[in-house]
Amino acid sequence: MNRRKFTKLTSLGALGALLSQCEDFESFPFQKNQVIGCFGDSVTYGGKNGYVEKLQQLSDTLRPDLNLTFHNWGKSSETVTGLTEIGHPGPRPYLFERLDEDLASTKIDVAFFCYGINCGIYGRPSEKLFDSFKIGVLSFLEKLKQKEISAVLLTPPPLALNTVPVATDLQKPFTWQNPYPNYEEEVLQKFKRIILDTKHPSVLATIDIHQVLLDHQKQCYESDPIHPNLTGHRLIAETIVENLGF
Repeated sequence: MNRRKFTKLTSLGALGALLSQCEDFESFPFQKNQVIGCFGDSVTYGGKNGYVEKLQQLSDTLRPDLNLTFHNWGKSSETVTGLTEIGHPGPRPYLFERLDEDLASTKIDVAFFCYGINCGIYGRPSEKLFDSFKIGVLSFLEKLKQKEISAVLLTPPPLALNTVPVATDLQKPFTWQNPYPNYEEEVLQKFKRIILDTKHPSVLATIDIHQVLLDHQKQCYESDPIHPNLTGHRLIAETIVENLGF
């Protein structure tokens, strides 16, 4: 169903050392007292104990002078493509059905964006699918531009089937419980490339959390191939902090 409405594990000590050694803070994207809204699906939501909360902790520890505030606006099952696979319990939430309300509820200066794992609804690749994802990304950025909000784009996390394998029945529709076996290689890697190649006036940074989770998937995934564990969430937060120059 398509409801689109418009065409290296690091330690805190190592990060502190990185901060103390860094001499060039001119490219640091945040200013004092800024508010950051973090949009995404269940990986961003993280049970309210995931990478967003760890970002707050790291920011408070490494740069308390900035007094940054991170809001967790992740929503489980959400997409930016407006798609829902057969067998999903109801239509998947669609970011653009709530985005205006969220942006009106709290004034933010920067928005984090982390979508993709659900956006291909765990099926086969197609140019139509990739175009839908591109439209979702650019529509989000255009909405931010209208409100003079900057963006940090995160690549989608991987589907860690090598660590948590799922038996797939090719005769049944592909779903989150029965994913297309090459979803990681043929869909998520393409989504990752779309994010990293996105150019837009609102974008402060693009950050690849996909590869670092893939490289450490044995440590970062336990119960299912979609949702990182606490180690994975810590790694996401530390990767963001490192890339932004904290």
